[in-house]
Amino acid sequence: RVSYDSLLFVDIPSEAVVAMSRRTRSWLPLALLALLAYASVPAFVGGGVSSRPSFERSKASIARPATKDLQQVLSKIKDTISEGEFGKRGEEYVAAQVFLILCVLVGTVPLLGGSLYFLAGPLCMAAGGAIVAAALYEIGDGLSPWVTPSAESELKTGGVFEYVRHPIYGGLLLLCFGIAIISNSASRLVLTGVLYLVLDKKADLEEDSLMQTFNDYGKYREKTPGKLLPDVQRILSAEAPSGSGSKATDV
Repeated sequence: RVSYDSLLFVDIPSEAVVAMSRRTRSWLPLALLALLAYASVPAFVGGGVSSRPSFERSKASIARPATKDLQQVLSKIKDTISEGEFGKRGEEYVAAQVFLILCVLVGTVPLLGGSLYFLAGPLCMAAGGAIVAAALYEIGDGLSPWVTPSAESELKTGGVFEYVRHPIYGGLLLLCFGIAIISNSASRLVLTGVLYLVLDKKADLEEDSLMQTFNDYGKYREKTPGKLLPDVQRILSAEAPSGSGSKATDV
């Protein structure tokens, strides 16, 4: 039987000491890392100096200036809207703008959507066809598709040209718009918008040529404000321009 005291003086071989030293060196760094991790836990779980996570403190420090800047911007916008005299700031245009945007988002006009959809297309087509027919009647054999007038073309007085300088272009746009409404086609509506841009540019080039060909065209353009469509306000007020002539090239 071996006593406890005798175990204290047992000789341990040197190879065993070396092996124990190597094992100690291998797990000692891991133990230190574990100790550091354990010491940092209170900072995140509430047992340390602060009970709020560090990322929340950073987020709050960023959110406070952003909220303050937003409040300043909103306050500035409010002051800007309040400026000016009521009734003279174009409130009717703002109201119409908001109303039309809402109608576009909703997809219809409240109370009038069905009737407007049914009448707008046929009315636009009828008006466009009438304008084109009246213009063709006035132009006669002077009709030309080009932006430069023909050698035999001449300015004529009276007719639809007293109200609009390019009635055929305006009539074509009304026809295309009416077709787009009747067929409920967004593609046709977009193409009508593109056609408007083309015809508007073509009309500008055409008027440059007409200014060089006819000396009286400048006066006629000043007296006839309607470019592609008639000036409705002038028609209603029965103040149609006398006009020294009308152009004879639109197609």
